[in-house]
Amino acid sequence: MDIVRASAQFLQTVTPVFPRKVRGLVTFGYQALSLQRIQSVNSNARSVNLNRKTAESRAYRLAKSQLLRQAFPRLIDKLGLVQNGDHIAVDFSDFGIVQALMFAKRTDGGRALPIWFKVLPYGWTKETSQNAWVNQAISEFMETVGVHVMLVFDRGFAAPTIVEYLCRQDILFVVRIKGDKKVLGRKGGTKARWLPAGLHPVWLYGNRLNLVVTPEPDGDSEPWYLVTNNLGLTTETVTIIYYHRFEIEEVFKDAKHLFGLEYIQFKLPERLTTILWFVCLGFWLHDYLERTIVSSRTVVQKAKQGLVQSRTHYWLEQIKHALQAEALATIAGAGR
Repeated sequence: MDIVRASAQFLQTVTPVFPRKVRGLVTFGYQALSLQRIQSVNSNARSVNLNRKTAESRAYRLAKSQLLRQAFPRLIDKLGLVQNGDHIAVDFSDFGIVQALMFAKRTDGGRALPIWFKVLPYGWTKETSQNAWVNQAISEFMETVGVHVMLVFDRGFAAPTIVEYLCRQDILFVVRIKGDKKVLGRKGGTKARWLPAGLHPVWLYGNRLNLVVTPEPDGDSEPWYLVTNNLGLTTETVTIIYYHRFEIEEVFKDAKHLFGLEYIQFKLPERLTTILWFVCLGFWLHDYLERTIVSSRTVVQKAKQGLVQSRTHYWLEQIKHALQAEALATIAGAGR
């Protein structure tokens, strides 16, 4: 199957999830925002519809459609994006003056697969209100995926409000804490940095947890201090799980630099939400193409290993070339 047909087939798979009223907008958004780098929303809209007023009108309706935004999470189950036992990295990223909390699945390919996100509203009055919002986002994500997964967090999420919530809800997690964090171990209270490398049973955030201290690294950096409520994991396993958390950083880089979100000024959370869902759809399309087009797998594997280019870069170029080739072939055929 070639890229154009596979991309069309993917659209046919996802479209029925949306209400009939917005399916035309879904197709429009897929063509304008998922298949290509975003120069600007209106510019990309005009690449689909040459009539300026029509294109910009559809782009406006696309960004405003609440029905469309509400339907997108249903694709997670439809496409089978999350399985029981998957590891999900969680982190914030800035898009203009708006922030999004992203949940992305570990792939072991250098880049996570974005699954679900929630855009941060304005007007925090104190840190605790943001932590409560994070807990609500976690609850919505777990309800959306409907399977047991392990969440992986950086130090910014090592707050009592968040960790205690995860423990109460029996949600498995690995979270990095600061070396100065005090823990209660078998020999009494101590700072995490004073413990030797290895696994230590501790009492922290009101719960019995395991603390993994990684070996002292070379250079000026400090060891990782990793806390988990999965008491059956070994030191090595916890370390590997956290190591792959960095895959989510590559997702943010690809979304900003390759899909072009870095250069778009988002002022309204709703606008970012709509566009980011279509960018996620683009990531999901790339994953689908990799699994569908057998002849491309060797090239993509090299891209994953950093020998050629990122998978996102590879597929954006391949889709662009395939669409151009089909258009040029049509023109050539008309001239015969």
